[in-house]
Amino acid sequence: MKPHPARSEAADTHAELAATDPVSDHSSDTDHLPPRRLQIAQLLIAVGFVDLAAIPIDHLLLDQHFGRALALRLSVVPPIVLAGLALYRFSRNMRAAVLATALAILSLVIVGAVIGQFASEPQSSRYVMATLFVLFGAALSASLPWRITHWMTATAALAVAAIVATGLRSPPQLANLDLALFSIVAATGALLLRRRKDRQLAQIIDLRVRDSTHASELRRANRDLSLLSCTDPLTGAFNRRYLEGFLDRLAGSIAPYAGYGVLMIDIDRFKLLNDRCGHLYGDECLRQIAATLQQGLRGSDDVLIRYGGEEFAVVLPEADLLETLVVGERLRCLVAEQRIPHPGLGPECYVSVSIGAYSAALSEDLIEALRCADRALYEAKRTGRDRVAA
Repeated sequence: MKPHPARSEAADTHAELAATDPVSDHSSDTDHLPPRRLQIAQLLIAVGFVDLAAIPIDHLLLDQHFGRALALRLSVVPPIVLAGLALYRFSRNMRAAVLATALAILSLVIVGAVIGQFASEPQSSRYVMATLFVLFGAALSASLPWRITHWMTATAALAVAAIVATGLRSPPQLANLDLALFSIVAATGALLLRRRKDRQLAQIIDLRVRDSTHASELRRANRDLSLLSCTDPLTGAFNRRYLEGFLDRLAGSIAPYAGYGVLMIDIDRFKLLNDRCGHLYGDECLRQIAATLQQGLRGSDDVLIRYGGEEFAVVLPEADLLETLVVGERLRCLVAEQRIPHPGLGPECYVSVSIGAYSAALSEDLIEALRCADRALYEAKRTGRDRVAA
C-alpha cells in the first residue's frame, strides 16, 4: 500500500505494530540444517575415522599382509582428509574442500578394495561388500553436489569392479565377475536413489518457498487492511479506532510508560473557512496541516490522531508538562509557517491552530487525559486562539 503523504515512517511503524500478527511472523520452517561448510568438515572427519577404525579389523584378518595394509591405510586417506580440513579451515574456496572430500571417499573405497585382495576368501568378498556399502551410503547421504557425487560414485564403482575382476594380478585373472558386475549395479542404484532424493527435496523446498511467499503476501494484505481500518483516509493520520487499540497496548505493555503528554489541536475558525472557500479547500487544508503536525513530532513513539472534524490529538509518551508544551508550541509555529490562506478572515489572514496541553501520570486514564487537554484547548480558544494552553 502506498503510504499517505501525511504519514511519516514513524507513523507507519505504529501502524505495522498494530497490524502485526506475532504468531504468523515466525517462519514455518523450524528445521535449521547446518551449513554446507560444517557438513563437509563432518564428512571429512567421518571418512578419516572409518579409515582408522578399519585398522584393527585388518590386523585380525590379514596376518602377514597387515603391514602393507597399514601402510596403505595411513599413506592415502589421512593426508587427503587433512588437506580437506585445511581447505575447510583456511580457504574461502569451498569447491576445493568439496573436491577433497569426494577424493577422500573415493580413496577410502579404493583402498578398502585393494586391501581386500590381500585377504583370502570369504574375507576378500566381505571387504568388497564393506567398501560398496560405504560407497552406497556416501552416494546417497553425503552432502556433496550431484555432479561431484556422480563422478565420484561412477569412478569408485569402476575402480572396484576392475580391482575385483583382475585381482591386482598380471596377467589379470578375470575372476569374480559377478561381484564386479554387482559393484556397478549397486553404484547405479545408489545414483538413481540419490537423484530421486534430490528431486523430492527440491520439490519440498519449492513448496516451502511457495508457502512462505503466500504467507508473506497474506500478512502483507492483512497489514494493509489493518492500516486502512485504523487510518483516516483524508489526512493519513490515525483515527479514533486506532486510539482504542493504542489504549489497549498501553495498558498491556510489559514496560509501561512512566507518564505521557497529550495535545488537543483544533483549527481556528475552520467552519468559516469551509463556508467561504468550500469543502474541497477545507479538505486540502486538513491534509496540509496533518502533514505538518506529523513532521513536527519528536519521533516514532509519538502518535497523531484525527480526533474529530478539524480536531487532532497527539500522544507523547514519556513527556512531562514542560516537554508537552514545547512540542505543542513547535507544532503551532510549524502550522503558522505554512501560511495557509484563510479568505474568510481577510486577504492577509492565515490558518492557525489552538492547542491544549496536558501531562498525565501513569495511573491516569488516557481518555480522561484527553478530556483535560480538551479543557485546556477551550481555554486557548477563549483567550484569543493561535496559542498553547495547559
